[in-house]
Amino acid sequence: MSDPRVTPLHLDLLDGESISEAVVAARDVTLLVNNAGISTGADLMTDDLDMIRQDLETHLFGTLRVIRAFAPALASNGGGAIVNLLSVLSWVATAEGSGSYSVAKAAEWNMTNGVRVELAGQKTLVQGVHLAAADTDMMAGRDAPKIDPVDVARAALDGVQAGAVEVLVDGPSRFVKSALAGDPAQLYGRPPGN
Repeated sequence: MSDPRVTPLHLDLLDGESISEAVVAARDVTLLVNNAGISTGADLMTDDLDMIRQDLETHLFGTLRVIRAFAPALASNGGGAIVNLLSVLSWVATAEGSGSYSVAKAAEWNMTNGVRVELAGQKTLVQGVHLAAADTDMMAGRDAPKIDPVDVARAALDGVQAGAVEVLVDGPSRFVKSALAGDPAQLYGRPPGN
């Protein structure tokens, strides 16, 4: 399916020149979706700090670079919206190998919140989308329930239309978000209070 309103562009969020070229090509942008991601699988206590920096460089600084570059175009086009694809791991680290990714996603989540405040004056909606796992290349080979990426896109776009600043796509993201108000031990399989 092709949509004449959509023009695919190459953009490397770690390359400032690539970002600048994309901004020039998309001066009429009204919706920016940040979905780029990696997972080094780095453990916080044992793996090289450069691996952890790579996760942060991509999820936090790379996404922020793209937002900063596109924000003026969004403002000149009436504000528009920014959608950041986050993760249930923005709120919790659940297994070995998820520590670095969780830290990077937590940073991206709070950056999303900060950018929302800073761009409110130009009427740009900034939305965070949370889910457990989507059936993507990054999740290939992992034995876990996965949601169809089309469902994620649909939920995010429905959220933009409704003016939602946060979209919880699936049951795991809704459970973890609600559990944050209680004893966090329940997120780690321990009875509350132990």
